[in-house]
Amino acid sequence: MSAHYKSLTRRTSPEQLAVFPLNGAVLLPACDLPLNIFEPRYLNMIDDALKGDRLIGMVQKQDGRLAKIGGLGRITQFSESDDGRYLIVLKGLKRFSILKEADVKTPYRQAKISFEGFEADADIHNARQTSEALSGKTGDRTTLTVAMKALAKTLGVEIDWDGLNEIPLPILVNQAAMISPFAAEDKQSLIEATTTEDRRKLLIGLMHLYANKDMGQNPGQAPQ
Repeated sequence: MSAHYKSLTRRTSPEQLAVFPLNGAVLLPACDLPLNIFEPRYLNMIDDALKGDRLIGMVQKQDGRLAKIGGLGRITQFSESDDGRYLIVLKGLKRFSILKEADVKTPYRQAKISFEGFEADADIHNARQTSEALSGKTGDRTTLTVAMKALAKTLGVEIDWDGLNEIPLPILVNQAAMISPFAAEDKQSLIEATTTEDRRKLLIGLMHLYANKDMGQNPGQAPQ
């Protein structure tokens, strides 16, 4: 895990941020989000970010407005396709709350933001793999794994379960919350969960709920 990103997260707190509204995509600490950028205004946004601190905010929309909580991301990978698209990867640093949308002349939206209440997000970057017996939380990973297996069976996907055992639980919770095919409002509930433990419990409930749904009729929106 990364002490570098933990330190970077603690010292990075912009007051205003370019935001990329994309329903179905949330960005959580210590996780990577690949994005395919093709709209001119967002190509412009990436150009500007690369000239500066490489930071952008991922946020969903609710009732036509920016959702109140989003994720701060740092561009860690960048490439350009032959047809002019940008292929980037964002590393999730920490969550932020939107105070108000900024009045700007850029073609993309920007917002005044605050990181108050999200100080603990930095610790996730340096999470360690600890056995349940030593952590005193016997069953936490097991109950999550049971829920993940139920959802994977419904989706018909194969998962490297042994590989997942190597991922520290807080990061596994965040990764699973990001990639699970939930509706936008459920994704927003996950990013707004106060603690990782709150998110784990909500995630388990959602996984069992979706495992019993017809996923062909209730798909979550995937990043484009």
